[in-house]
Amino acid sequence: MKEANFFCFILNICITALLGALLPLLPALTRKSFLFGVKIPLEEQNCLEAKSMKKNYIMICLTGAAAILALVIIQYTFIPDATLISTLYFPLLFVAVQAAGFIPNWKKSVRLKEARGWKISDSVYADTKSSHTRGNLSELPWIWYILSLFIIITGFIIALVEYPDLPDRIPTHFGFDMQPDAWSDKSLSAILQMPLINSGTLLIMWLTGFMLIRAKRQIDPQKPELSFAQHSIYRRRIGNCAGVMTLGLTAGLALMGLYSIFPDLSLSFGLLIFILFAPVVPLVVVSIVSGQGGCRIKPKMIDVNHISDVYRPTSPAGAIGRGDDRYWALGMFYHNPDDPAYLIEDRFGSNLGFNYSRLPVKIGVTAILLVLIAIYVWATISLW
Repeated sequence: MKEANFFCFILNICITALLGALLPLLPALTRKSFLFGVKIPLEEQNCLEAKSMKKNYIMICLTGAAAILALVIIQYTFIPDATLISTLYFPLLFVAVQAAGFIPNWKKSVRLKEARGWKISDSVYADTKSSHTRGNLSELPWIWYILSLFIIITGFIIALVEYPDLPDRIPTHFGFDMQPDAWSDKSLSAILQMPLINSGTLLIMWLTGFMLIRAKRQIDPQKPELSFAQHSIYRRRIGNCAGVMTLGLTAGLALMGLYSIFPDLSLSFGLLIFILFAPVVPLVVVSIVSGQGGCRIKPKMIDVNHISDVYRPTSPAGAIGRGDDRYWALGMFYHNPDDPAYLIEDRFGSNLGFNYSRLPVKIGVTAILLVLIAIYVWATISLW
């Protein structure tokens, strides 16, 4: 138990350090035309007020991260047996830290824009021909998904081949020392449970990658060639990151499934966690290096002929309001019933967001939240 607690403590330290380092970087990754979720003139990005707000946000994030780090150390020192459950909850504190840094500065940005009388066109991005810019299956980095599928099929084959020789009772759960602590009667459903879960994981990750590819490319009408090239590279990078994460998840889950068949298999819990979470590193690196939508990328070549085939300038009305601040609650949550898009580019950081006015998005987000709540309730009751 002491070894498990220490491992979770180190994991808490690593998560806290990672999030504590990433949050202060978000303003630098965001497109320069946005100041804490508010659209501003590009030439005002470095005004004294903007610099002051960004510095304030960074200080709040660093202070919050230091406080969470102190809590991690105090908890492990005085209540070490609660370390496992704290691994679930301490990362959630960073949501409060970001809100404390973002929301006040969003309010200041709104007031600054009103006080300065900044008038900006609602058109943030030009519309484009969806048949060319949404992407298709050929753009998906198939190699990662094919390798993942191969791992899963191998898991099914091993399980079925070894099934006749398995004992009447097989292990179904393992502790931090990777020793079995729960068993069940041998059955096909028990032995194929992990490969089936792995198959579902692959399907979800593939759909996520497909959605990233199909998300409509947003092109800056002021610099269409450059933004098109940047977003093309960015989409390719993010697609590969999603594929690497898929491979890591399926490999980790496949190893967990093998333990039910070969309980004497030698593999540490730490190595298993590494296999599952190491693929997150490329995603973090790509987000930092590329910036929001690839705005930090400097393409070596720009294909002007190709952009002329897919770019179609539009009027401000054609932008469907994505540049209008009134459609962005708290500068973070987009809700525009006149916009048919489900996925859009956020105004802070480098990630994609949702159009929360769309019914499928409301259903999907609600379902995800309910699943997360159920997982946390179950985990809390099980680990307490």
